[in-house]
Amino acid sequence: MKKIGLIFFLSAWILNGCNQQAEETPKPAGPLPMAQQQATDLQRMDAAKKLARQDGRVEDATAVIIKKDLSVGLKVENFNRLFLRDIRKTVFHRLRQTYPQYQVHVTTDHKLFDSLQKMEAELREHPLLSPTSAQEKLRKINEDMKG
Repeated sequence: MKKIGLIFFLSAWILNGCNQQAEETPKPAGPLPMAQQQATDLQRMDAAKKLARQDGRVEDATAVIIKKDLSVGLKVENFNRLFLRDIRKTVFHRLRQTYPQYQVHVTTDHKLFDSLQKMEAELREHPLLSPTSAQEKLRKINEDMKG
């Protein structure tokens, strides 16, 4: 009788642990005020970086969100550099599935990674940065990603 109870308890415990799903960021019902939208974008940037780092081959990640563009830079080192195309593809599909409302751009280029990292730092320091100048910088980086 104890064995049946123990087996039931363990199976219920395992099933309960497997059913927990990752929390998703709630989608806003309508347009948000500018300050609130900036905070939401910063949270989504952090979530996108965390999602990109889930791939074990990625050493570091940076993300920038401006308007409808989500640009992510990946830092890949050593032996994993042989699989850059596969890494970009995997991270791109994860981000695209999680954030369908954004135009997703992913790069593994060191220079573009540094540019995105600087831009992310600027956005964190000055969240009310001029959207047109920031959008123009991001557009230039996204053009460079294409080759």
